[in-house]
Amino acid sequence: MRLSIIASLIALSATSAVASIDRIVLYADSFSDNGNDYRGSKFPPSPPYWKGRFSNGPTWAEHVAKAISIPFVNNGHGGATTNNEDVYSAFNNWTVPGLKQQVATIKTHGTPKSLYIIEIGYNDLNAIINPDQYNVVNKHLSKEVIAKNVVDSVKAIIKKYKAKKFLFMSVPPFDHWPVIQAADKARTNKLITSYNALVTSELKKKIHGIDLKFIDTHGWFLEQLAHPENLGLSTSNGPCDWGIGNTTAICDDPEKHFFFDSYHPEAKVHKAWGKTALVQLKQLYNIH
Repeated sequence: MRLSIIASLIALSATSAVASIDRIVLYADSFSDNGNDYRGSKFPPSPPYWKGRFSNGPTWAEHVAKAISIPFVNNGHGGATTNNEDVYSAFNNWTVPGLKQQVATIKTHGTPKSLYIIEIGYNDLNAIINPDQYNVVNKHLSKEVIAKNVVDSVKAIIKKYKAKKFLFMSVPPFDHWPVIQAADKARTNKLITSYNALVTSELKKKIHGIDLKFIDTHGWFLEQLAHPENLGLSTSNGPCDWGIGNTTAICDDPEKHFFFDSYHPEAKVHKAWGKTALVQLKQLYNIH
């Protein structure tokens, strides 16, 4: 009898978990962009990029969206930072909305029952290492400023939608990306590691009464980079596109390169990323 009651409670808990989430709302950068930048700027050029994605196929988020039964609102924009008031990207004279700007200006139909995923920070950190690649407004840009921007945006989402559930993805180890020069790899590694720890600590310290969960995207990418052959890829052959947005100097075998360009992974990496993210969403929230 007792086992039967426990089983019923577990089943009820699982049902409640599903019912408690009515949609996923994602705020993100180019790792998640499903063509939002392209609709505004016609960048990146497609082809060789796939339908406006910053890769040669769908992003991880699109694989997740296709596999679940609830709506998935993707606000990802390539080049997005945490706040355009500090640093921003622009393509073809079109300004990319940062996290703060995405929250303030994009309608998502979010509710207190929605799950809000935050995948951001890469461009801010890269702007510290490679400021010439961005429009830097705040000359004192730091990991502390970036972490505060994330905390402030989370507070804005809570105020706007009465949000109760957040899932955060750590910044990937882009010190391994071709965009980072050999001389900068050590300090980039240190910056990423310290930022990921800081933003996690700040969120836990300053956001109260809210369900905060974290996915170790950084660790997952390290595993893939250690064994790219498991995905039928290689890191030793460099990116298919040395740089970003090129239309001529492109390799003829992109499906063999871990990096599609100097900033972004290839489609099979995204597919694997989506698969692991889906597993985690099912485990954490029983989303199907």
